[in-house]
Amino acid sequence: MTTLLLALLAAFAAGFAAWRVAVARRRAAATQAARENAPQALRKARTAAPPAGAAAADVEAARASARAKAQRVIEAEQARRKAAIQKAQTAARVEAERRAAQAAAAAAALESTLPASRLPQTERTPPVVARAPKPTVTPTVGDKAQSQPQPQPQPRPAPTAARKAAAPTVLKTVEQTLILLVDDSKMVRVKSSRLLAAHGFQVVTAVDGIDALKQFEDCCPDLVITDVDMPEMDGFGLVNALRGDPRTQHIPLVMITSAEERHREEALRVGVGLVLGKPYDEAALIAHIRGFKFFARADEAESVACA
Repeated sequence: MTTLLLALLAAFAAGFAAWRVAVARRRAAATQAARENAPQALRKARTAAPPAGAAAADVEAARASARAKAQRVIEAEQARRKAAIQKAQTAARVEAERRAAQAAAAAAALESTLPASRLPQTERTPPVVARAPKPTVTPTVGDKAQSQPQPQPQPRPAPTAARKAAAPTVLKTVEQTLILLVDDSKMVRVKSSRLLAAHGFQVVTAVDGIDALKQFEDCCPDLVITDVDMPEMDGFGLVNALRGDPRTQHIPLVMITSAEERHREEALRVGVGLVLGKPYDEAALIAHIRGFKFFARADEAESVACA
């Protein structure tokens, strides 16, 4: 048994040695072949590699192509911005022309619908009363002088109701002051009406500019508070219509808008006295209204008619 094991081990050792020898020979053959083929591979690599000048030219061409592409992108963006600016300017011009046409149409409609009695009256010059001449002295019998009787000056006529109505300032109490509130939001109309009524003012409401101009057929407000964004006619259209009519151009205007900063400059330019944002400062609004000169004490009120 021992002899058999030794024989097997010897056979295994001989086989393993033969395998190692074969592996070593294959490796040596591969190394020798690589050494022999190395000069040929080097020659092929040198032949296939482009010269240094050609590589630099390719890099420069790639950079030039990238610069041209970037320039085309920049020019396209500039053209797009220019077209957008031109489109915005055209839209603004069309909108301004539309508002001017609406204002002119509203002014013409208001002029045709208001009765002739609402036309502003020209203040008349009071009649001039001649002064009475001084008494003349005439000699009589003796040294006494006698004065002739003098005509008494005519009394100045009392101012008529027409002259009072034509006065530039009509004094009123707070309870006699009528305010027109224009807003397309029912909630804003209700809230603002309650605020103004709580301070004693009379309030009428309208849903947009067209409705507000129709209100002038039945009443003549002392103050107009208007929103900007409304259907049919917006706040600026209403302001232009009121300022373009001699009968309503004296009415103070207050504008309440959600875009206060964007609309402030244009609103002040067209004649709005106060611009407030939403939600507005109630105390500032009431203080502004009370600052107008058409208020007086109850015993000084002259008229409630609109001039």
